[in-house]
Amino acid sequence: MDVDSKDSGTQTVTPVEGARTLAPAGTIPTQRSRAGGSPHGGRSRRTWFVVAGGLALVLAGATTGVAAQRAAALREERVAEARLRISAVLPATATDAGVRDALDAHASTAVYTSARTAVAASAQQVVDRANGTLAASPQAGDGPRGALQTATGAVSAAIAGPNVSITALRAATGGVAGPEKAVADAQAAWVAAEQARIAAEQAAAAEAARQAAAQQAAARGSTKTTVKPRSTRTTTTTTQSSGGTAAPAPTGGVPAGGKVCAGSGGSAGEASAGAVGEAINAYRASAGLGALSISRSGSLTSHALNMAATGGIWHSGGDNIVGCVSNGSASSLVSAWSRSPGHNAQMLRTDVSSMSVGAASSAGWLFGAVRFS
Repeated sequence: MDVDSKDSGTQTVTPVEGARTLAPAGTIPTQRSRAGGSPHGGRSRRTWFVVAGGLALVLAGATTGVAAQRAAALREERVAEARLRISAVLPATATDAGVRDALDAHASTAVYTSARTAVAASAQQVVDRANGTLAASPQAGDGPRGALQTATGAVSAAIAGPNVSITALRAATGGVAGPEKAVADAQAAWVAAEQARIAAEQAAAAEAARQAAAQQAAARGSTKTTVKPRSTRTTTTTTQSSGGTAAPAPTGGVPAGGKVCAGSGGSAGEASAGAVGEAINAYRASAGLGALSISRSGSLTSHALNMAATGGIWHSGGDNIVGCVSNGSASSLVSAWSRSPGHNAQMLRTDVSSMSVGAASSAGWLFGAVRFS
C-alpha cells in the first residue's frame, strides 16, 4: 500500500487491487451473485419460500391423509361395534316378544276356560231342573216329554263337547225352557182332567148308591120281584182307576172307598184273563201302539173273584185299573175304560211292555183287574 502524505496532515488510503474494501460503518454488505448479478449466490429469497411452502403442503397432505384414514377406521370400528350390539339385542328382543305372546295366549285361554266352566255349570242346573220336571210329569204325554228329553240331551252333549263354544252352549240351554213349560202345562191339564173325572165318578157312585137303596127299599116292600130278561137289561159299567178315591160303599161287603156294581154279587167264577188282555191290545192297535204281552195273575184273579162275589170294585194295591160291566163283555169293559181319561192313559202307556190280568164273573157281570209293567 502506498501512503501519500499531504500537508494537511490527512491520510488517504488507496485501495490495492485485489484487496477488500471495507464498507462504511452502519451498512450491510450486499452478496453478489456468481455472475456478479443478484445476491445470495444465485438463489433468491422467493425460491426458498416456494420450497418451504411446497414442503409444508406435502407435510400437510400427508398429515391429512393419515387423519382421514384414522377417521375412516374409527367409523368402521364404531359401525362394527353397533352391529355387534344390535346382533346381541335382537335375539333377546325376539325372545321377549315370544314370551309376551305366550303369556297373553295363556291368560286368554284361562279367562275363556273360566267363563265356559261357569256357563257349563249353569247349563247343568237347567238340565237337572228339566229332568226333575220330567220325573214329576209322567202323564204329560209322549210328545211334550220327548221334545224336552231331546232338548236336555242337546245341552248335555254341548257341555261334554270340548270344542263347543260358549255361544253354542248358551243357545242349546235356551232351547230347554219352551219344552219344559209344555211338559208342565200338559201335566197340569192331565191332573185337572183326572180331578174332574174323580169328581164325576164320585157323583155317579153316589147316584148309583141312591138308586140301589131305592131299589132295595122297593124290593122289600113288594111281594113279587120281576126280573127283566138279560137281553133287554141295560148294561151298567163301573170302573175305578189306580189312586182314585171313591165314595164309601153303601153296603158292608164293599170296603170303604170302593164302588158298588148294583145287581151283581153272590156266586162268582173265574173269567178269561186272555179275553180282557186281547181286548186291551186291540184298543192299543187302533191307536197305533204295539201289543203288550198278556199273563194271567193269580193274585189279580183272586181279587177279581172277591170283587165279583161282593158285588163291587176296589183296588187291591197291586193293580192299575179295575172295573165291572153288566153284559159280561171284555170289549165293553175296555170301551168303558177308554171313556175315562185316567183309565185310557193307563191302557195307552208307552213305557210298559206287559200286562197281568185277573177276571171273574158273577150274575152275568164281568169283573177285571189289570196291572201294566
